[in-house]
Amino acid sequence: MFNNTVKTIIGILFIPFAIAVTQAFFRSLKALDFLNINLFILIGGFFSYPVFRIVFYKPNYIYALGHEAVHVVATWICGGKVTSFQVSEAGGSVTTTKTNPFIRLAPYFIPIHTLFLFLLYWALLRFFNVTRFFNAFIFLAGFTMSMHIFMTIETMKTAQPDIAKTGYFFSALLIYVANIFVLVFTISLILRDISFLHFARNTFVVAKDIYLNFFGKLLK
Repeated sequence: MFNNTVKTIIGILFIPFAIAVTQAFFRSLKALDFLNINLFILIGGFFSYPVFRIVFYKPNYIYALGHEAVHVVATWICGGKVTSFQVSEAGGSVTTTKTNPFIRLAPYFIPIHTLFLFLLYWALLRFFNVTRFFNAFIFLAGFTMSMHIFMTIETMKTAQPDIAKTGYFFSALLIYVANIFVLVFTISLILRDISFLHFARNTFVVAKDIYLNFFGKLLK
């Protein structure tokens, strides 16, 4: 009961930061050049995913594989070991010797398929002239990012032990904020109109103003 209360209080205190992230995100979008062909391709890829899953195939296995793989990598980063790894169309599970909020929640805000796509393109670029496939890369980046967002939301609608252990309210806010940061960072790698550092700076400035205003009124 005590842990749940603490998590709820932390979640409430985190709300202003989530608001600041949202404001900074929409401010960043205003900097976009909507005549940029790369933006159209990125948006096209993003909205192609929901059409693809409705018309052709819902990639449950591919998403579950990536989801559990992030659990594994997060566990290794934190010095833990993986004792079992299972993936199927119905979902997946990983048993580890160590757990913490990062290990439990990392798959919900790390778009592993998009990250893999970036690493693959970067690696190929080192040895081959693949710049002619840049449009296809942008399209797939939008597609995989959309898959991550849609399937993460869908997964969170069901009872998830990972989220329950960390607290639903706090986890939802943290996942939301982390996904916005990752989304802006991803877009900034493709479109020069978006500056991730400017977005981050704007977020913390807005958050500081909200907190100072709130606590200033509270202490009066």
